[in-house]
Amino acid sequence: MYRAILFDLDDTLFSLRGCEAQALQRTLDATGLLASMPAGFAERYALISSGYWAARTADGYTQYSRAEVLELSWRDFLAHYGLDPSSSARLAELYWEAFCRSGALNPGAEAVLQRLSETHRLGMITNGYSDSQRGRLAAAGLLEVFDPLLISEEVGVAKPDVRIFDMALRHLALPPEAALYVGDSISQDREGCRAAGIDFCHFRGQTVSHDSPAAQYSITALTELISIVLPDVTP
Repeated sequence: MYRAILFDLDDTLFSLRGCEAQALQRTLDATGLLASMPAGFAERYALISSGYWAARTADGYTQYSRAEVLELSWRDFLAHYGLDPSSSARLAELYWEAFCRSGALNPGAEAVLQRLSETHRLGMITNGYSDSQRGRLAAAGLLEVFDPLLISEEVGVAKPDVRIFDMALRHLALPPEAALYVGDSISQDREGCRAAGIDFCHFRGQTVSHDSPAAQYSITALTELISIVLPDVTP
């Protein structure tokens, strides 16, 4: 019987693409550019931005700073639409402020958290920046829901390092078998859970692959958690 449920944030409880789209629209609206944007602009920005974030991750976070990723993304985005890229630094700052106030939850997240909070302790282990993770949780009204709330920038350790999972267990004063972790990443979430001895529920969302290697559970909708954690309850 699990006593605590630990969650990932991005692409598990929150839609990262949805948060980016909210921030993009608010930034363009605030600068008067939204009305001139053609269809598909959000997808274009996401394609450009994801390439820079992937490059930053791939080389061990040494090639680009966060500010550089944002500014370069905006530079390329503006250039793609024939707009003056000289304002990319200012737009990048506005965008990040808007992103930190975005609150695009995945379907069912709020209802699942409400139901499980009645019977279980809820925690979060997330890689990312303090301002974006705390800001978005606050925007969604969820900042006080999770205890512990472990953010890699704040604790100095990132998934899949087992130490951040051990921090959560120590805070909860629970053995590994009493906790279940819910996340979307095999390389970060599953690997960290395996090292810590915590059961892993792979949130696949709408991905095509049905393989969840070494995962105790695999779900495509967050509401499926109810039948896993509370098998005698209808979600």
